[in-house]
Amino acid sequence: MKVAVVDLGTNTCRLFLAEVDGDEVRAGRLPPAPAGPSCVRTVERLTTVVRLGQGVDRTGRLDAAAVARTRACLAGYAPRLEAFAPERRLLVATSVLRDAAEGRAFLEGVERDFALPWRVLAGEEEGALAFRGGTAELAGTGPTPLVLVDIGGGSTEFAFGAPGAAPEFVRSLDVGVVRLTERFIASDPPAPSELAELERFTAAAIADAVPAPVRGAARGAVGVAGTYTTLVAHKLGLREYHSELVHGRVLSAADIDAAIARFSALTNAERGRLPGIQPGREDVILAGAIIAREALRAFGLAEVLCSEADILEGAALGLAAGTLTAG
Repeated sequence: MKVAVVDLGTNTCRLFLAEVDGDEVRAGRLPPAPAGPSCVRTVERLTTVVRLGQGVDRTGRLDAAAVARTRACLAGYAPRLEAFAPERRLLVATSVLRDAAEGRAFLEGVERDFALPWRVLAGEEEGALAFRGGTAELAGTGPTPLVLVDIGGGSTEFAFGAPGAAPEFVRSLDVGVVRLTERFIASDPPAPSELAELERFTAAAIADAVPAPVRGAARGAVGVAGTYTTLVAHKLGLREYHSELVHGRVLSAADIDAAIARFSALTNAERGRLPGIQPGREDVILAGAIIAREALRAFGLAEVLCSEADILEGAALGLAAGTLTAG
């Protein structure tokens, strides 16, 4: 089955065109079968930084320039989507459109103009989909249970359980790279006091939201979304992004500490010239790295496995199976 998923987040808009094995869907054999190799074949995967969540944490409203950027991005995706001719399509909206007062009106306009039915995901639903997509190919291998950490622009999701199964625990926190950058970092380069406050806030938020027994039970971690892929690309010194080099790489706590130390001393412009830093992430990658570090500390883990598979694969599987619908 041909499916199209648009993931509209606080910082990025992503297009995912894929073919899902219909026999596997009908037989109910999705995870533990590997999501990438056998069930979902990626045809196209695009990421655009649109920063739809610009200022939303402070104002509760969408910024007109951010809306214009996002609609321009969707207009650019539209011909690719139509040429693919998917049997099912869905836009999944996350933190920014959970928060923004006029989010529904914005999405209704998107559906009207771009023929994209939509669903605003609850935080726990978002985490469960990311867990399904991000851990499916790990079923039956490696340590278990795992915690999957999905660091977004407006929120971070923690999902805990056995790879390839439904997560046993999911929690979504209003701790995201755009939200925390806007809230805590006013200087460029950031002041040590700003970073210390951001770290304290993040550590406390995770400790309050995720019970100690869950944090103590995780035997490994999987990290998904742009913070982790950017940190790996930076570690590898990639001037041009190659997903096959990033997927499955391990980031140690020392790797993340080194990135934080380097990023902290630089301005946004200087950070943007480093290898691996996608344009549009130079101002928020530091907050993302701090969230990644505090997540490892909270769960008492020394490293995290980076996965290119994430909520996009989870949404594609749900869309093909008919368990993820508009509304």
